[in-house]
Amino acid sequence: MSIDRNIEVKSFRAWAPDFDKWPESWKRVEQDLAYGKKLLPWFAGFLQALYAEGLGRKTFAQYRDHLWLLGGSIISRASLYDEYHDDPLEKLRESVADDGILPDHHDQMAQAEIKAFERMCRRFEKYLKEHTINVSTTSP
Repeated sequence: MSIDRNIEVKSFRAWAPDFDKWPESWKRVEQDLAYGKKLLPWFAGFLQALYAEGLGRKTFAQYRDHLWLLGGSIISRASLYDEYHDDPLEKLRESVADDGILPDHHDQMAQAEIKAFERMCRRFEKYLKEHTINVSTTSP
């Protein structure tokens, strides 16, 4: 069943129905869940901006999937280095700067997929610069 973006649905959630479950999918330990939930408002704002821009479903899905990878990589590093007290917005900014951090299992990705991931990071970095100020309490 396809969803026509012009009928009733005006949200990215039409093309990312599992979005609210992302933190659970990244979770290895209980602390991961709370930290992952703190990233969601920024991810939601970015996805909504992409959706509102009118990207095609395939392009949107690529950005969505790479964003999910980014979230998992951020959570993985927060867990590994016990960085749960770090400001999630700052961690996000650091993670997308300079084409972004390499996602977990990047060694199994084709070069084209890595380039697409980097492109998403550059675009997300631009979005964050345009929609935030240097105060972590600001929300999208």
